[in-house]
Amino acid sequence: MKNAKFIFSNRIINLFLRTLTIALKFVLSLLLIKRLGIEEFGVFGLFQSSVIIMTFFLGLDFYTYTTREVLKLKSKEFSYYIKHQIIFHALVYCLILPFCYFLVLWNIIQKDFIYLFIIILVSEHLSQEIYRMLIILKKTVVATIVLFLRSGLWIILTYFLWKNNFIPSSLESLLYLWLFGAALSVVIGFYYLNFKWIKGIDKTYIKKGLKVALPFFIGTILYKLMEFSGRYFLNFYFTSAEVGVFTFFSSIANVMFVFVQTIVIIELYPLLIESKNKSYALFLTTLKTFEKQIILYSTIAIALSLIGIYPLLFFLDKTILFDSVFSYILLLISTTFFCFSFVPHYALYSYNNDWKILKATLIGAVFNVVGNLVLIPYLGVLGAAISQLISFFMFFAIKLYFWKAHKRINHQ
Repeated sequence: MKNAKFIFSNRIINLFLRTLTIALKFVLSLLLIKRLGIEEFGVFGLFQSSVIIMTFFLGLDFYTYTTREVLKLKSKEFSYYIKHQIIFHALVYCLILPFCYFLVLWNIIQKDFIYLFIIILVSEHLSQEIYRMLIILKKTVVATIVLFLRSGLWIILTYFLWKNNFIPSSLESLLYLWLFGAALSVVIGFYYLNFKWIKGIDKTYIKKGLKVALPFFIGTILYKLMEFSGRYFLNFYFTSAEVGVFTFFSSIANVMFVFVQTIVIIELYPLLIESKNKSYALFLTTLKTFEKQIILYSTIAIALSLIGIYPLLFFLDKTILFDSVFSYILLLISTTFFCFSFVPHYALYSYNNDWKILKATLIGAVFNVVGNLVLIPYLGVLGAAISQLISFFMFFAIKLYFWKAHKRINHQ
């Protein structure tokens, strides 16, 4: 009974902190636009997108291999895996971090912020890897606290310090507070790993891990290309104001995915994989439930988004946002297709069709880049929204095609 209460209380804490973190990210967008303006929000959007993308280059999805190895029945001492992950990432840092200078040359990151960018990037990456390690160790509450420190606490501090004029409301002060939150999460998270240094380096483990993780990394980068490339094309052809508009609307539309992911995907996809191991009929029944739930909650999210968008725009009182509201509608539809894509995605994943998922992601990314090249120079933010809609639709349609082909070949 005590154990059941403990699990229940952990779930409540995790849900509360995750929900609060998501809400604070939304508040941050509103705070930046109101205090600094849409142009500075665009600059921050590029900075933030670059941190996210570069974090994946630093990680190379090596954690996917580590997770699998740790969960094996005859796994080694946990410090063995942490140590080799530290060694691996240290080598990657030496190879990748010098390339950050190109972000300055390409006018993506301001020269004054490049060193701050690198320190935030490393802190974010370390915090993310520590978070994943804590999840493996089943220290879920500590992991969620680490996530909150990295992505939520510093936003509360920013609001409090700016509102009371303790520090100037500027992009620079925001970035230092972000760094504080990320660094604090690293220190606290690492403490709870209980890491002990072990002698010796297993080069074979690192080489094998890189080989296993590479397909996952490629898929992740291709998806992030679809998600963020529009911001970079807008920065190249237009100004930070257009980047700010697109970043704001895409961030708001993404709340729909977070909503569906939290309520449906996280809860049901393990059941989907489990049902596959029992019978095909049960798998199809579970998949149908999964599909109905995604459609239901996507519809609810769309309705709430359409009801809430105009009051939100009136609150922000930015003409440029009102002028581009149709782009938001298109981004909302594209996010809907992205949510729908998880039905064939997990169907394919359950039957180990990883390469078909990768092919679908590659095709979607190609449509996105070509669409941006063709449409953005002429249509600006609207062109970026159309391009994302086309690419996410193709992403969904090709996965659906592969799943139907799999059923036709293997289950008739």
